[in-house]
Amino acid sequence: TPGLFLFFKRRAQYSKVTYMISYLFSTELAVLFIWTGLLYLLLLAFSFRDFCRSRTTDYDLVGGDQLNCHFGSILHTTGLQYRDFIHVSFHDKVYELPFLVALDHRKESVVVAVRGTMSLQDVLTDLSAESEVLDVECEVQDRLAHKGISQAARYVYRRLINDGILSQAFSIAPEYRLVIVGHSLGGGAAALLATMLRAAYPQVRCYAFSPPRGLWSKALHEYSQSFIVSLVLGKDVIPRLSVTNLEDLKRRILRVVAHCNKPKYKILLHGLWYELFGGNPNNFPTELDGGDQEVLTQPLLGEQSLLTRWSPAYSFSSDSPLDSSPKYPPLYPPGRIIHLQEEGASGRFGCCSAAHYSAKWSHEAEFSKILIGPKMLTDHMPDILMRALDSVVSDRAACVSCPAQGVSGVDVA
Repeated sequence: TPGLFLFFKRRAQYSKVTYMISYLFSTELAVLFIWTGLLYLLLLAFSFRDFCRSRTTDYDLVGGDQLNCHFGSILHTTGLQYRDFIHVSFHDKVYELPFLVALDHRKESVVVAVRGTMSLQDVLTDLSAESEVLDVECEVQDRLAHKGISQAARYVYRRLINDGILSQAFSIAPEYRLVIVGHSLGGGAAALLATMLRAAYPQVRCYAFSPPRGLWSKALHEYSQSFIVSLVLGKDVIPRLSVTNLEDLKRRILRVVAHCNKPKYKILLHGLWYELFGGNPNNFPTELDGGDQEVLTQPLLGEQSLLTRWSPAYSFSSDSPLDSSPKYPPLYPPGRIIHLQEEGASGRFGCCSAAHYSAKWSHEAEFSKILIGPKMLTDHMPDILMRALDSVVSDRAACVSCPAQGVSGVDVA
């Protein structure tokens, strides 16, 4: 018995020592793991900083890019060199958009690129949808334009001219031509900026990617067709978006709801399926099956008739065009329009084969109504638009159809 007691006592002491050693070893491992992780994160941060940080810069950099990470993305996307940039501004306020000026030696162009909507300040610029007279030197009498976008274009114009940015660019490459580009809000601002600069630079060209429809008057739309080209993908909602079109969409939705004879839960389920997976919407009949097309007389949601309530901005008559209030007159997109359309149906998230696109010249009237579809938002994304444009350019069989008669030609190269 004493022997067994001594055996178990020594074994307990040994187990205690083993436990303490294991505890210390595991603690050291934990500390080592933590410090290794911190060291790795520190090295990663320094590597990322070195990747983003530029070398000695030969360009002007303005606003909010302390580590030059935004500029690193621009370099990666464009394939340009540091020395090709004249001015880069990330300054972003209401009516004041970020932009850059660079030299494209391959196309022999001085390029001004205006950024689209990415911040709350940009959204406020978008929402300033009142019309104002555009202060520009041209023979057009009706010069109404979107106030927010007009103010943003005027800001970029002042920076380019008053700060001597364009003069600096053309002092380096005096034989180059001026090209202005932008996407979405930036596309609208680019179109207005090109119009402002045309008196000083008659050879200016503008390429507006997915610009808003409600930009300026019909007269300015026609005037801009000789030097502005807009690109629109599929059912993108922004090139169809204007105050007038929103009122029209509201009228159509109320009319459809009032005439619908299907259970609303079925409409919701079909709509969710269509939004997630695409398909043919004609397979989901939901409204106007034998419905009356006359002015509605039945109550709807407690109102006597939502479609007969008077509004100073529009009319509910299905035959007459929408009336416009003086504050929100009908506005139109910039320049001539190239419409990129997908050939064949594809899924919402690209579950089908790679999409193929065709391109054609389109009249602005084709974008006079907002179209509801699963890609009305994704078609506006710049990466998807550029992928579609690359598909069209790389496909030798795809071509832009001949322009309509009476429309002056424009160099789209």
